[in-house]
Amino acid sequence: MPIPGDATSVMSEDRFADLVGMLSADPVGGAELTDLLREEHPVYDGRGSATVVQMRGWILLALARIGLSDQALIFVLEELDTGIDAYLIAAAARALRSYSKPNEALAPFVARALDRIRLHDEPVSFERYGEYATSSTGTSAVSELLAALAWLGPTAQAVQPQLERWRAEHGLSRKLRLDLDRALKAIREPDHTISSCCGGLPAAGSVPVRRPVKSQEPSSINSVLMQDQDGKSMKFLEFFRGKPAIVVFFYTRCDNPMKCSLTVTKLARVQALLGARGLAGRIRTAAITYDPEFDRAERLRVYGRDRAVRTDEDHRMLRAVEGNDALRSYFGLGVNFGEALVNRHRIELFILDATGRIAVSFERLHWDEEKIVTRAVETLNGF
Repeated sequence: MPIPGDATSVMSEDRFADLVGMLSADPVGGAELTDLLREEHPVYDGRGSATVVQMRGWILLALARIGLSDQALIFVLEELDTGIDAYLIAAAARALRSYSKPNEALAPFVARALDRIRLHDEPVSFERYGEYATSSTGTSAVSELLAALAWLGPTAQAVQPQLERWRAEHGLSRKLRLDLDRALKAIREPDHTISSCCGGLPAAGSVPVRRPVKSQEPSSINSVLMQDQDGKSMKFLEFFRGKPAIVVFFYTRCDNPMKCSLTVTKLARVQALLGARGLAGRIRTAAITYDPEFDRAERLRVYGRDRAVRTDEDHRMLRAVEGNDALRSYFGLGVNFGEALVNRHRIELFILDATGRIAVSFERLHWDEEKIVTRAVETLNGF
């Protein structure tokens, strides 16, 4: 059931909900549902952030009905790793329970989401698209996450101490205490078939690494004119040619502290590691905004300074003054926009070689600073 891009970009929400329902009833619809989760998909063009949340949650619930595939799993883990919206986290937790391979690598993702959302949980409804719930109806993110831990059972033993500490706290509602006890009981049950890990699943604390199948030639972005935090202008390859570079994307108006702010803060830690190893002048770093019209030089400078980012000839905060579409295409960025503001984006970091070509990318899940430096050094050394 092909979905024409020009049709999805003008689709009403009611039509979208119907489409998701049809795909979930189609034996081969799972792949197209997964494709709809790409942030850059035209179905999200021009929509507000709240609408995008509802749409993505509805897709996750459809995947929960048909069974979560290996290809769709990364989207669920991403939501658990970085999400802040109760509806999306709840939908992700429910979708996870339809995955066919419960194992210990999944539990830390659920536990992190639980720790992040439990103090601002809210009721959600999964009955109809866009329906609001009250405390007496529907479910909640915390309830769905605890159900996911109960589903994981003994494979979630690593997070048992965290749950027991929470169980000892005062003020838990009777319903949540029952849900928590149910999860703990399932985790404590003996099971001699615990899966220690699994094929292509990211282990806790790691991220998937993608090498481009067919990287664009750096010449395709010759037209991109950049400006740094001090107002200095340069062509893209003037900065990104001659040395390997570590590049992250962000924007200053991002309201998810688990994404842009943390990404730039972690880039500052990468810079510190490079400095400690004597590599600060051999490997460049850059933070490039998704929002170049708003994020002018002064905003870039202040945002980086507030997060301890080093800026000099080899380390810059950047915006595209001209050629932003070419920049997005070159990196294949997972970002979409409402009328003017970003409505959804993923975490993405790229390591470029000395010609400006993409060598490695880290996407969706939080990356480890030490691993990034290691991969950048391998690129420097030609591996």
